[in-house]
Parts: sequence; C-alpha cells; structure tokens
Amino acid sequence: MVEGDKTAISTEMGLKRSTNMEKYLGLPNMVGRRKKESFQNLKDRIKLKIENWSTRFLSQGGKEVFIKSVLQAIPTYAMACFLLPKSLCEEFENIFARYWWQKSKKSKGIHWCKWKAMRSSKEEGKMGYRDMAQFNISLLAKQGWRIINNQDALVMQVLKAKYFPNDHFLNARLGNSGSYVWKSIWAAKALLAKGLCWRVGTSSNILINEDAWVPEAVNFRLSTVNNSMRNLKVNELIDCNTRLWKRELINNTFTEEDAARILKILLARTPHEDFLI
Repeated sequence: MVEGDKTAISTEMGLKRSTNMEKYLGLPNMVGRRKKESFQNLKDRIKLKIENWSTRFLSQGGKEVFIKSVLQAIPTYAMACFLLPKSLCEEFENIFARYWWQKSKKSKGIHWCKWKAMRSSKEEGKMGYRDMAQFNISLLAKQGWRIINNQDALVMQVLKAKYFPNDHFLNARLGNSGSYVWKSIWAAKALLAKGLCWRVGTSSNILINEDAWVPEAVNFRLSTVNNSMRNLKVNELIDCNTRLWKRELINNTFTEEDAARILKILLARTPHEDFLI
C-alpha cells in the first residue's frame, strides 16, 4: 500500500499509525527461528513483578497465592496464541521455584524438592502449581475447540480457508508454510482429539472404523477394525426411513461388545448435523 493511501485511510477512520510493527497487544507479529528471544519479555515481566514485591514480606501461603494468581497468569495470553518453547516454560518454573524457596532477597534458600513434584495436585499432597508447558498445550487445544464450534468467527474462517478448506479441523495437515499461530494450534490437535466424540446425527461425516463416535467404547472408537466397513460412513448402519439402527447388519458385522455399544446410541427422529462433544 502506498504512503498516500495509508495516510488517507488513517485520517478518514481516525486511527493512529504505528511506527513499530514488531509487536501487537504485547505479542510478536512475526516469530522467527529464535523463538525464545521473541518471548523474552514474558520472563522479564515475571522477574520485574517479583522485584517489585521483593520488599514485602509474604508468608509461604502468601507466596503460593502470588505465584498462582499473579506470576503464572503473566504468560497466559501469549500461551493461548503461541506454542512457547519448552525450555522457556522450564525457565518460568525455575523463577517460580527460586522465589518460593528464597528466605530473603539475598538468600536463595534450600530447594527441598524438585519443582516437578510441586506441580502435582493438592489431592495428591502437593502444591498444585501449573505445569507451564502442559498448560500452554491446554490453552491451544481450547483454541482448536473454538475453531470447531465457532466457524462463523472471522479468524476461524481465515484459518479454515487457508489450511483445511475442504476438510475438518481434526483431519487438517500441518503443511510446510503455515504461520506460527497455525503450527501452535495444530500442535494441540492430538490432545483435543483424545477427548472428543461425535454425536451421531445424519452420520454422513462419521467414518465407521476411523472416527470416535461410540460413547461407551475405549477412546470412543470400535474395539476391532472391520475391513468390510473400511471408508464407509455410519449412515450405512441406519435405516433412513425409520431412523433406527440396522440391528441385523450390526449384529452380523461387529463383535458382540461393539454391536451392543452401537445399539445403545440413541438416534434423533429428526436428523441433525453431526457434531463433536
């Protein structure tokens, strides 16, 4: 865009022009090979927050609240958009550990156990601190869930048009030229898929052998692969007139356990689109 057009648009819309395009809302616009350097400001912000509070005496209970409510929250927004390097997440946790064990600004204190043990839940007798790398993946999996359920959102339409125009998000491939945002969300796809199950509607989108659609089965999938049903959709097992399962076909095709699980799935009288739950 030429300079004159930029000036005209910014003047007409009353917008300020930015002279620094490196960051937007505190996040890098471009993430290169040196990813740790791109997110170095997150570590700096955590250290600064600790420095500002170092003159205040906090009990161990107060430190616990401070770490969980303040320090661990600082990188949350960035983690919801980008997959941070694991080494950077470990550095976050090292900072938390030093702050937790230190007795004063000049005393490092003794680390009586590894921070990894502190991350276990309180039900297990530990402190319940976050595993920052796993928390990062969980936030990105949530973005994947939004792609599946909020397809009318502009950002979701852009991602779909570019990376999986004719397929479902769960079947999308990484590709070689994807943005770092897409690579980050894609990295959490496997975790998301583990907990998803198709709710049978028209069944025209659900593959019998490959997809997760049997609620009572392990991983929501059939226990055995039936070669005669390879590449066939679940609607092949439903009578389109009565909206009932083809009981005889199912009993003759699948194992007794799989057949019983399939026949337990309730079918709506009025077919609806298949959706993930």
